[in-house]
This record gives sequence, C-alpha cells and structure tokens, in this order.
Amino acid sequence: MKKFLFTLFFGLFIFASSYSQVIVMDIVQVKEGMNTQYEAVEKFVEPIKREAVKMGKQLGWYIMKRKSGGDLSEVENKGIGDYIILNIYKDEAQMKSGMDWNAIASKVYKGKMSTRTIQKKMNSFNAPRKDTRTYTLENIYYTKPGQANRGETVYIFPAEALNDEYEKYEMEVFRPMWEKMILEGSHKYWGFNKITSRSDNAYQNLTHIIFNSRTGVESKIETDFTTQKAMDIGYKSRKGFDNAVCEIIFLADAFNN
Repeated sequence: MKKFLFTLFFGLFIFASSYSQVIVMDIVQVKEGMNTQYEAVEKFVEPIKREAVKMGKQLGWYIMKRKSGGDLSEVENKGIGDYIILNIYKDEAQMKSGMDWNAIASKVYKGKMSTRTIQKKMNSFNAPRKDTRTYTLENIYYTKPGQANRGETVYIFPAEALNDEYEKYEMEVFRPMWEKMILEGSHKYWGFNKITSRSDNAYQNLTHIIFNSRTGVESKIETDFTTQKAMDIGYKSRKGFDNAVCEIIFLADAFNN
C-alpha cells in the first residue's frame, strides 16, 4: 500500500513538486432554476479544458457541485456557492501566459459544431451565473494520492489564521496525521493552500483553504498525549468555517485526457 501511494505522481491538484503550484478557485452562485443550464455550459467547456491540459496551458480543471456545507453567513451573508471551479497551474507564469479559448474551442469542436454555434456558446458562459467569487491560492503542501474521479467527494475547508504560527501547526502537527491516514487507506488527499489574492466580492477575512478527500475507510489511528496537546494548541491558531462537501462532476487532468 505504501509503495502504491508513493508511486502515484499525478492526480487531483498533484503535479511536479519543483513548481510553486497556483490554483484559481471560483465560487459560483447560479441563478434560480438554472443549474441545468450552468452544467450544460461546463459540459461544453470540459473537452476544451482537456485540450488546454494536453497543450500544456494548465495542469488541471475541476468542476465540483456543492452537496452540503459551505455556509459562511457568520462572517457575512453573501450566499452559499452552488459550484466550485478549480483551475490548476504549475506556477504563476503559466497562469499568466494566457490562451486563445476561441481557437481551442474551434479545434476541439471542428466537424462537430458550426463556428456560429461555438461562438454562441462561448458568449453565453456567464448567463446562468448570479455571482462569482474568486480566490487565487498558492499551494504550500500537497500529498500524493491516486487520480481524481467523476463522482468523488472533496471537502473544502476555509480558515482564517489567528496568529503567525498557524502554518507551522498545519505543517508540523496536522500534516503528519493526514499522511498517516493516507498510508492506512482512510484518506486519499490533503492539500494546504494560502490565499494570495481575491476578488472584491470575496470573503476578505479568509487566509487559507484546505482540500481533503476521504476513501470511506474508517481510520484506526490514535494520537498520543503529546500530539493531542499540540493539536489542541494548533486549533487555537486558526478559525475554521463550515466545510463545503462537494462532488466532482467535470474534470480535465493528466489522467482524464
């Protein structure tokens, strides 16, 4: 099991460790009754994103539908996001390099759809959306799981650092616990990210986002006295908010092309 886990070098948000990975996360609220229309847009986008990954324009793209949680009304009632979009880049340079989406769409749908229809769909991307909040994340650490799959559940945990030692507690106390659970098979992935910028309509107090994926196997790991005390102090270095429990519904990455 250990050998298997450590020989998987690609998967959800996982790529070459020599890069400073950047994630652009969009929290999308959809207009009432337009979920079907929104998902139709992303279904159209999926093969375009897969081509972008093949071309080396980005590392991955994931659309997740919120199943529960994600309520930050205790901070400010901005409404709960319906979908989460993750665009993954190997570094800031790749993120800023840009791409000709019209050209990629024409390439992907050549012979399958008229130019007029393609352009009409490209121009209607934002029609089902009520609001989009954007966060740019710098990855601090990620584990190495297997590939992401459609239908997989991902937990998104937003946090606010309360002191300068918060990141040390995540890395030196909580990270080893997650890695033990991954090795025993109860968890698949843990990713720790720092928010570096955000849109004006986003929550301004949040500082970090943690991604976590479970396997459904019950963990049997027990913490010793010293570790538990360190964890108790670590919890006080951050303010955690309501986990968003999400399901991957569309994706493009190294395993899905």
